[in-house]
Amino acid sequence: MNKFFISALVLLCSFTVTSQVNAQTTTAAPSPAPNDDSARILKILKSRMPPAMVIEKVQPSQWPWFYEVITNSEVFYIDSTGDFIFSGHVIDTKTLTDLTAKRWNEISGINFNDLPFSLAIKHVRGDGSRKIAVFSDPHCPFCIKLENTLQEMTNITVYTFLYPVETLHPGATETSKNIWCSPNRAVAWSDWMLKKKKPAAATCKADEVNTLVQLGQKLKINGTPTIYFSDGHNVAAALTKEQLEAELKAVK
Repeated sequence: MNKFFISALVLLCSFTVTSQVNAQTTTAAPSPAPNDDSARILKILKSRMPPAMVIEKVQPSQWPWFYEVITNSEVFYIDSTGDFIFSGHVIDTKTLTDLTAKRWNEISGINFNDLPFSLAIKHVRGDGSRKIAVFSDPHCPFCIKLENTLQEMTNITVYTFLYPVETLHPGATETSKNIWCSPNRAVAWSDWMLKKKKPAAATCKADEVNTLVQLGQKLKINGTPTIYFSDGHNVAAALTKEQLEAELKAVK
């Protein structure tokens, strides 16, 4: 399908729903309507989509002409017949807010305090009063960019969870294990990410890295870096200092 047509379609849909969106402060799906076709649409999708697409739920969206489809890696929208998927993100044209990304963040939100901090590499800057957790791949260029940005932050505690994505960055798992087995993981992490100083070869099994990869998959992390804030919401991006400050101020 022509990408320009898809973009135009999504923007048209965004324009149409703008008046409804502006009256709402959340993208959470409403209670099912009496004529809820979720079960029928789910059956259609499972018969037509490839097995690799793990569909977890179909339910009415906040817009009456869309149904929300939640998979193990994304949220997208489909019409009530189950025949047409809307490819792309729904954008609020007044605020330019990506409502699809916002909804996904709500779905994939966590209880921050449930994270296994004993498996994190901890850095404290200033008084450490503000807290974030970052799932980071040592070979990911965007993760390196974020790590440099974090050096400019103050009064923050950063918990880094090693999350090598081997399919995208071959060798990332080995580097992660080498860092984990280092006598001082925090120093080894910083030396690698900021100075490209290779850690010594691993002298331990580093099974914890495999545990973290499994955790990331369970949390539906499909991109690095993924940043979790203390209220449980996350952003999968190498945010700038200004963007990080804005997200931290918005934490409730």
